[in-house]
Amino acid sequence: MLPSIAPLIFALSPARDVALTTIDKLLVIQDRDRRIRQLTRESEDIPARRKLSEERLREHKESLAAAQELLKKNAAAIKGVELEIDTAKQRILKLREQQASIKTNEQYRAMNAEVAGVEKQIREFEDQEIVLMEETEGLRANVVRMEQRLKQEDEIVQSDRVQLEERLKAIQAEIDRLKQERAGLVGDVDADWLSRYDRTFKHHPDFAMVPVDQAACGGCHMKLPPQVIQNVKRNQAMVCCSFCGRILYWRS
Repeated sequence: MLPSIAPLIFALSPARDVALTTIDKLLVIQDRDRRIRQLTRESEDIPARRKLSEERLREHKESLAAAQELLKKNAAAIKGVELEIDTAKQRILKLREQQASIKTNEQYRAMNAEVAGVEKQIREFEDQEIVLMEETEGLRANVVRMEQRLKQEDEIVQSDRVQLEERLKAIQAEIDRLKQERAGLVGDVDADWLSRYDRTFKHHPDFAMVPVDQAACGGCHMKLPPQVIQNVKRNQAMVCCSFCGRILYWRS
C-alpha cells in the first residue's frame, strides 16, 4: 500500500528568506557530507586493494618456487640416471675381469651376452639423460622468466604500496578539511532543519535533499501532488517527500 500523499511539512520561522538561506546551506552541507562519505568508502577500500596487490606478489612467488622445484627435480633425475650409468659401467668392468678366468666357450658367450645386456641398459640410460638435459634448458629458461616477472611485480607492489599510503593520507587530510568546513556551516542552520537533514541523510546516503523534477521527487521519482509542489515553491517550510522522506527543494 502506498503511503499517504499528504505533504510532510515542518514549519520554520521567519519564512521565505530564512528558508532559502537554510536550504542553500544544507545543500552545501550535503555536498560536503557526500564527499566525506565517498572518501571514507575509498579509504575503506584501500586495505582490500593492498591485499589484492600482495596476493598477486604471493602468486608470483609461488609460481617461481614451483618452477625452481621442477628444475631441482630435473637435476636430481639427471644425477640418478648418471649414477645408473656409472653403476652399469662398473658392472661391465667386473664382468670383463671375470671373463679372464672363464675356461669354456659357453661361459664366455654367456658372459658376452650379459655384457651386451648391460651395454643396452647404458644406452637407454643415456637416451633418458639426453631427454632430461633437453628439458633442463626449458626449465631453466622458465625459472629466469619467473624471476624477472617476480622482480617486476615486486617493484609494482612496492610502488602501489607507497601510492596507496600517500592516497590514504591525502584522503584523511581531505576528510578532516571537509569536516572542519561542515562544522563551520552547521552552526548557522536551524536545529530542526539540521536534525531532519541528518536523519534523512543517514537513511538515504545518496541524497537527503532532492529537487522537484518534472512534478516528481528527484530521489524516488514518484509523482508529487500539486499542493506539495506549491509548498516547495513557497520555501516557507520544510517539505519532505511522502514516499521516500527526502527533503524537497525547488530548483529555479
